[in-house]
Amino acid sequence: MKKIRVYILALVVGLLVLPTSCNKDYLETRPTDQLAAGDVFNSLTGAWGAINGVHRSVYIQYNSVQAHGGFPGLYLFIDFLGTDLVFNTTANGWYLNGYKWVDHRNERSNTVLYWNNLYRLISNVNQIINNIDNISGPEAEKKAIKGQAQTYRAWAHFMLVQLWADRFVPGGQNSHAGVPYMEEITFIGKERNSVADVYLKINADLTAAITNLDGYNRANKSHINKSVAQAVQAQVALVQGNWNLAATAANAARQGYSFMSTAQHQDGYNQQNNPENLWAHYVQEDQTLYFYSYYAQMSHNFNSTIIRQSPKSITKQLYDMISATDVRKTFWYPNAVADKQPFVQSNGVRFNYMNSKFKSVSTSDSRGDFPMLRVAEMYLIEAEALARQAGKEELAKDVLFLLAKNRDPQYVRSTKTGAAFIEEILVQRRVELWGEGRNWTDLKRLNLPLVRPTAANAGMGFHVESFATVVNVPAGGNIWTWMIPRAEIDANPNLQQNPA
Repeated sequence: MKKIRVYILALVVGLLVLPTSCNKDYLETRPTDQLAAGDVFNSLTGAWGAINGVHRSVYIQYNSVQAHGGFPGLYLFIDFLGTDLVFNTTANGWYLNGYKWVDHRNERSNTVLYWNNLYRLISNVNQIINNIDNISGPEAEKKAIKGQAQTYRAWAHFMLVQLWADRFVPGGQNSHAGVPYMEEITFIGKERNSVADVYLKINADLTAAITNLDGYNRANKSHINKSVAQAVQAQVALVQGNWNLAATAANAARQGYSFMSTAQHQDGYNQQNNPENLWAHYVQEDQTLYFYSYYAQMSHNFNSTIIRQSPKSITKQLYDMISATDVRKTFWYPNAVADKQPFVQSNGVRFNYMNSKFKSVSTSDSRGDFPMLRVAEMYLIEAEALARQAGKEELAKDVLFLLAKNRDPQYVRSTKTGAAFIEEILVQRRVELWGEGRNWTDLKRLNLPLVRPTAANAGMGFHVESFATVVNVPAGGNIWTWMIPRAEIDANPNLQQNPA
């Protein structure tokens, strides 16, 4: 297979975050992980190599931590904090302390080191953004590179401010502490921008990215095109309660994409060329993360101790909300133990309601092209944003119908109104995006409590309180905000820790 030359920039910038050098086994071409910015940005070839290195950095292992299998690992942490994903056992629980609501509140845990991972990405794209204009070459190519970097910078700060700051309050001042928004290359530790300012800068980056990416045709879906930037813009606008922009951006992002077929739903959500994928990894055979891969944690077929001993389930409560004729109902097995479904390794265990939504390439290959953004989410954002605007509920029902009818041929256009209709959209969102890292951040943006349905025994589609520890959390409060890593606080006197 032809290998793409990539450059992982090594210049230390930002908040005195020291990026861990990439293990040489993760690089397609050696030695390219220790290039100074001046060496990279003396040609468009070098700049393309730099942005390809950023694409690659989305799914490498970070910090030599088992559960840091790229940014899909961050999405797993987010979903394990939520309502709908169940740990059936404490065996091999790499994410167990996250599930218990311990790690994100521990400034010395591995989980909060995703702060470093995100700022490392920001440091690299800042070098691209701040150097690309000085390179000789066609403007269209330079804009394509810069627009991708701007989208990454906006996306990374969006993830940071959602997790490490109190929620954005639509219509509020939002003057509370956000995160440092890094736009320059510097060794000086920065103070935290307000939440309002962070979102202002995120939106400015996305607006610029959308302009720069106009007309760019990407090589594959691990790259970022205009529709990806518009999709991130829709996500951001939804959190801000900017309903008109959320609906408009989501609609624009989904243009030109089709729904997957019923057969493609069974493929395991692991192929970047899936027609619904807006942005997905493209993981080549020599780039596997082995036991650190998302699919080594969430598939049912990979031959690992994690999968054999600790398959993950949906809650019975959410499963029962799915109609019998919905293709998504086939992702989970309510009678897995008795029916001996789905396929598991001969020495593996089954729990009822365990999932088969995600599949690795094979029993011996944990690879999968993780879907960072799917077109289905754009339909759901558009529907929700329209439903929250006066006079647009019927339009929202039309949009939701397009998605829901594709999933369930028997779906009938909703007759619900007001809060009941919005709740229908949110249930569709929970089902559609199960396991893809949206559940907990949705609770936070909507200012909803965590309410986990519980039972005494595992394997029944309920959380077991002795495993989960935390089953009810009121909306709001410090516990919904992640702690900044202690090493970062110690290194940067301008940075204030979140309240304990």
